[in-house]
Amino acid sequence: MKKFRPFLPAVLVLAIALAAGFAAAAPTVPVVKASTFPVGPVQDVMDGIVKRLYAQKSIEELRALDDAQVMAFITPEEHATLATKHWSFDANVPVVVSILRDRAQKVVPFWLAEQGFQKTELEVRNAKYVYEVWQKTYAAGHVGLGINGFDGHRPHYIPVVGPVKANDKLTFSNFFPADQKLLELRTGGSLYIDWPDLLWTRVPKELEGQVLLPTIRGRARESHLIDDAFRVTKYPAASAPDQVALTWAGDPKTTQAVQWRTDLSVDTGVLRWRKQGGKEWTGTPARRCMIEDRMVANLPKVNHFTAELTGLTPGTVYEYSVGDDKDDTRSPVATFTTAPAEAKPFTFLWMSDTHNRPEIGPLLETAAKRWPDAAFLTVSGDNVGMGQYANDWDILLGQWSGFVKNKPFMPGMGNHDAIDGLGPDLMLGLFDLPKNGPEGTIPGCAYALRYSNALLIMLDVTEDVQKQAKWLEETLKNTDATWKFAVFHFPPFDPDGDEPDILKWWVPLFDEYHVDFALSGHVHHYLRSKPLRGGKVVDSPKDGTIYCVTVSIPGDMRRPQKPDYAEFTDFSPKAFCNAFTVDGNRCTMQAMDQDGKICDEVTVEK
Repeated sequence: MKKFRPFLPAVLVLAIALAAGFAAAAPTVPVVKASTFPVGPVQDVMDGIVKRLYAQKSIEELRALDDAQVMAFITPEEHATLATKHWSFDANVPVVVSILRDRAQKVVPFWLAEQGFQKTELEVRNAKYVYEVWQKTYAAGHVGLGINGFDGHRPHYIPVVGPVKANDKLTFSNFFPADQKLLELRTGGSLYIDWPDLLWTRVPKELEGQVLLPTIRGRARESHLIDDAFRVTKYPAASAPDQVALTWAGDPKTTQAVQWRTDLSVDTGVLRWRKQGGKEWTGTPARRCMIEDRMVANLPKVNHFTAELTGLTPGTVYEYSVGDDKDDTRSPVATFTTAPAEAKPFTFLWMSDTHNRPEIGPLLETAAKRWPDAAFLTVSGDNVGMGQYANDWDILLGQWSGFVKNKPFMPGMGNHDAIDGLGPDLMLGLFDLPKNGPEGTIPGCAYALRYSNALLIMLDVTEDVQKQAKWLEETLKNTDATWKFAVFHFPPFDPDGDEPDILKWWVPLFDEYHVDFALSGHVHHYLRSKPLRGGKVVDSPKDGTIYCVTVSIPGDMRRPQKPDYAEFTDFSPKAFCNAFTVDGNRCTMQAMDQDGKICDEVTVEK
């Protein structure tokens, strides 16, 4: 299972703060940073470099920077920090430090030769990358290593450490980052925290058994300055609110969360609301945070507002607008509808792997016309291409603006939303989501949502699968919902390869408590299984779970063979939006492609 959770304490503290809300009178505004790196000297230096670059260069010049220009721009003091303080530790005995560097990286990190590292003939491999090996001998004491380069190259280099004398017992102290893990370098072993399933396939005998210091692949972005490092959003903010979006953080019958953004000229936000047709408006103050992505050259910071309403009347249409409580800067009036108090027929939309591509806007528009009464939209992960790029979320919210201001958007977590181990801070800063998930996980990444007589369980494949199993079982055991949907990113059954952790920890619970539909994505094709129980086909949906995989951008051109357990597949490059219509003891799923054609349909009755 691919897990993506670096630097957990910092991310967890931020998520808990967001969950608690922020008082309007707080002396400082909480900041949600697009990417979270270890707090330390390199981060401070990079903040200073970026600030000076903005002051001295145009956006065009920033986007055209190359390695030589950056090297000429930084000061000697900054050069020294970037060369020695990205990664450090003390060793109790003399050691040989080997730097395993992806051979595909075009520019060798500047500090390797400066520090006296020598390139060897050794080579280390896994299924994705080939690494060349640079080595240097250090006396007992301090070892300081530099950045991965200015190109943001993925994957990050990997240090491997062994004693000069084979009989010496090697111990470490004073690590930076402080939470450094230690692994043994060996064939079949792991190397990246965010991708533990990526294993070494070839390790030279000279390095076997030495200590490997794992990191996340995305840490290279800490010093990313060239090769598309500086970005531009096509949706700049203004004083008038935009990106107005509905979510639920509480019971859909009685609550509604509303989010929006402005530029930095607006520092207060108020949600005005009333029952549709009512005479008087009620004003609810919003909490504010600042969203910061320093690499978006034309919009590095915006103000983001969230207001949550409680005590609403079930099954009721409300009108609302957002802004700073001045009529000339408020959003147009929109509506939302609370969930019914009793079980009533409803439809929800499901998409996956939207990746903020241009196709997703028209696809959702077509779906909204076909199912105008859809209650909400859920996405089973990979909402955007780069979860820590604010401009990616700008594209998604810009394209979906007509839908998400009237219908709640309930996103699930995919590997691209927390890509390369850099975490989900930005997604959680943008959307107020339920905090009723598994204990010990980041609030909002996994959660349960009850709507009418259906239960949606949003699971987080970027987190430990086993850790969520107890909560999953308790949630399924204690619900009286007629229909149960599990929504998560990696499909447990797929022609490209199964997911053993999900098969071990989640699928048996789907079987025991009869989850009706398991909804996934990730593999960029469409598949609907026959009813499965214990991984085997059963005669009726009454006895098993239907596993669905969809993709909402044109899928891959690959043509995997249709597996025996599949009822329907479409491996052509199509984009899909699925609709589930729940009506008492009947549930119908329809899959619509980008042309508005229903390509697949199934009805299950209880």
